[in-house]
Amino acid sequence: MSKRLLCIAGTLAIVAGFTTSNLNAQIATSTTLTPAQLVTNVLLGPGVIASNIVYTGDANAIGFFSGGLTGITPLGIDSGVVMTTGTVLNNGSGPQGPNNSTGAGTDNTQPGDTYLTSIAGANTFNAAILEFDFIPMADSVKFRYVFGTDEYMEYVTGGFADVFAFVLSGVSVPLAPTNIALIPSTTNPVTALTVNANLNPQFYVDNENPPGTCVQYDGFTTVLTAQYPVQCGETYHIRLAIADALDGIVDAGVFLEAGSFTTGEVNLATEISYGSNNDSTLYEGCGQACIILARTGSTAQSDTISLTVSGTAVNGVDFIPALPSQVIFQPGQDSVVICIQAVQDLTPEGLETLIINSNATGPCVQSVTSLTLYMSDFLPLVADAGDDTSMCSSNPVILGGPTTGGVEPYHYIWSTGDTTQFISVSPTVTTTYFVQVTDPCGSPVGFDSVTVYLPSTQALQAVGSSDLDLCTGDAAILTVNASGGSQPYSVLWTTISGTDSVPNPTSAVNTFTPTSSGTFLVLVQEGCGAIDGDTINITMADCAVVPPNVFTPGGDGNNDLLVFTGLEDFPGSALFIYNRWGNKIYESSDYQNNWNGTSVSDGTYYYILNVSDGRSLTGFITVINEK
Repeated sequence: MSKRLLCIAGTLAIVAGFTTSNLNAQIATSTTLTPAQLVTNVLLGPGVIASNIVYTGDANAIGFFSGGLTGITPLGIDSGVVMTTGTVLNNGSGPQGPNNSTGAGTDNTQPGDTYLTSIAGANTFNAAILEFDFIPMADSVKFRYVFGTDEYMEYVTGGFADVFAFVLSGVSVPLAPTNIALIPSTTNPVTALTVNANLNPQFYVDNENPPGTCVQYDGFTTVLTAQYPVQCGETYHIRLAIADALDGIVDAGVFLEAGSFTTGEVNLATEISYGSNNDSTLYEGCGQACIILARTGSTAQSDTISLTVSGTAVNGVDFIPALPSQVIFQPGQDSVVICIQAVQDLTPEGLETLIINSNATGPCVQSVTSLTLYMSDFLPLVADAGDDTSMCSSNPVILGGPTTGGVEPYHYIWSTGDTTQFISVSPTVTTTYFVQVTDPCGSPVGFDSVTVYLPSTQALQAVGSSDLDLCTGDAAILTVNASGGSQPYSVLWTTISGTDSVPNPTSAVNTFTPTSSGTFLVLVQEGCGAIDGDTINITMADCAVVPPNVFTPGGDGNNDLLVFTGLEDFPGSALFIYNRWGNKIYESSDYQNNWNGTSVSDGTYYYILNVSDGRSLTGFITVINEK
């Protein structure tokens, strides 16, 4: 089987468990940008002014690339400018992955380059050269790159390999052509002969074993930095070149990171006095935030940095001292530190922002990053020991939960003596554990407790409340009591029949007013997982009490008694009857629909019926004695 087939088979075997998107996770390229646009809009970062941009080589040998951080064995640079000794097009011969060929490339018939020939020690072909003048606004220039070739490792052992160089020379100052693509901490140029699996392997990435999906080349360097000291404000010339050596068949490529051709800058950072991982939030009345401005350019001259403060926090009011509008670096000074405190105003304001933007006016500092700080009200310290749980096996139980409020870092002390956020316990009896939390700002101590239950020897039993016979409008109280098993218990109510649902399905007690008859199932799960349940029936009835208008005592068995229809459903109801002069002529504390009225004369009488459910019915009743 050929090596090519072996590589393909290896690729299929390795990526069989990946999705199609993994297989297609390769760099993408484009040739729509001109060389001038690639330099000005892609390659250049802050602090560099470029001019006289010239490209020599095949038009399809230079372009823009993206997606270098995806796929198996990613390139290490997400996007930027790519130059090859063949083509950047995705036609099977370009740099796009996957690596499915041991000798990918194309001969674009371009000539070689004299300087690269001198480095390679052999004739060169298919050169691609991008060069331009530039003026640095700092005392050094740098950019990041990756070099790769399909000549790794088969052709390297022969002593010849494709070659590239980044040649820097002076225009307004003396500087002989100097290759700045060097192995870190050495003066040796980076080539396939000096960086590979056998020599300087710490800077080499094997893209063949297993075959990567990002790029085609069998190997490439790690992300390296080309840098060189320059004089601020002077003019230099850079020549970025790559070529095939010996023949023009197998290709190589160099990837230049977008925005990385840059000079000195000022970086903004913060340090919060609380420590921990908090580097951006300051709490009112506690601690301080130190804003650090550090310049990486020349320190020989003074530089003035202009600061603009925005956001919702008011400069000099919500924090002190007020930030100045300018910061001056004195000669020899590489950093300036300004420390501020958030003012405790005892007014709830939510999270306020402090945004610091700046620009440089000095000759050797051109880029300044921005910074956002947050200022928070002082929030109460809330401890969390975790949820109550059961000791269902011999395995230890982990206790603890997230702490909120206060200021990090938090300090913990448990009733066990432990001082970590989470602890492991194995109690032999049901035990309650306590934790207290403090912070560096002296907030009121946060307390919490958690109970670990040991199972009962009795099985779980869930008993619901009795069935209910209710009148329309009556309130129903449904309860469940659990015993046995292991606490804590969890409850779940479900409607089996009827149109009503309990208001809180996870509560042991539910109070509501049913609208219809129905059956409810309540399940209880104990802490170790056992489940038991019970059902409760509710029967609804129309329990209206209807008073009569007239009754005719006389002993004929027809309407002889004063009967309130439906009163039998309300034992304990009291009845009072009065004549026209307001004199009470009859009363009963538990009226049984049994007054015959024979002791009174015909006429109209006033009644008050206090129903045992709390209602009070009043009205007139006419008595007609039949003799």
